[in-house]
Amino acid sequence: MSHSRYIKPEIIKYIPKNSDPLPIDTHIYAFDLDHTLIQPKNPKAIFAKGPNDWKFMEFKENEPTLNTLVKVCQDDPLAQVVIFTNQGGVITVPSTSKSCSNFTQKVENIFKYIATQPNGDLLLKKLWLYSSTMKPAALFPKKKKNHNKKNSISKQLTLSFLKTEKSSDNENGNTVSPSGDLESLFSSMRKPCIGMAEQFIKDICERSDVLTKDNINWIYYCGDAAGRKIDFSDSDKQFAEKLGINFKIPEDIFKD
Repeated sequence: MSHSRYIKPEIIKYIPKNSDPLPIDTHIYAFDLDHTLIQPKNPKAIFAKGPNDWKFMEFKENEPTLNTLVKVCQDDPLAQVVIFTNQGGVITVPSTSKSCSNFTQKVENIFKYIATQPNGDLLLKKLWLYSSTMKPAALFPKKKKNHNKKNSISKQLTLSFLKTEKSSDNENGNTVSPSGDLESLFSSMRKPCIGMAEQFIKDICERSDVLTKDNINWIYYCGDAAGRKIDFSDSDKQFAEKLGINFKIPEDIFKD
């Protein structure tokens, strides 16, 4: 497989295994996933029905978004492409849940398809993916009257689980551990919050001796949630604003 997969309660990450050394002037092109790069096979559907229910979008006839991603990598040797996606229906506790399995299989099907396309291997070497996940009910028991002791025990078990659980898909064996309040941890990963971007910054800087949070060169972030009348929210636009980077709607990138 072209990527290392990491599954944690609050995030799923795919990091390229064989990326080239990253210079200080690395260029970051960032995208949303659903209804920006891909959509269900039925153009009227909003949500996919399974790991095979997707296709690359075409904002111009016979010009799938995949072509643009490949062209970015061909035209700009300093390019890295990262996808940030909210997946509110995906639960990773346990990591064997149906929703988690469906999503990871979908991502890996997309990567396999890319590998079959002209210059797809070039894109895969430069492609990163970060997905926020849904708060699992198992880690957030409802508070009941006169059950303080029971709730306290449940909280201790939750924290103990998070400190010791290791995902079978975590190739480096990193432990799953909370950082501060669990509610905040999950919400911080969901756009428009920038937790996913902070994870990416940490990961990509570990691949370079010269890249830092302050010198990463963001080119733009492209997403469909721009606050227009046709949009369900403005979370993508806010996400870009919080990162202080240029925001583009898909039509800006894929119809050009």
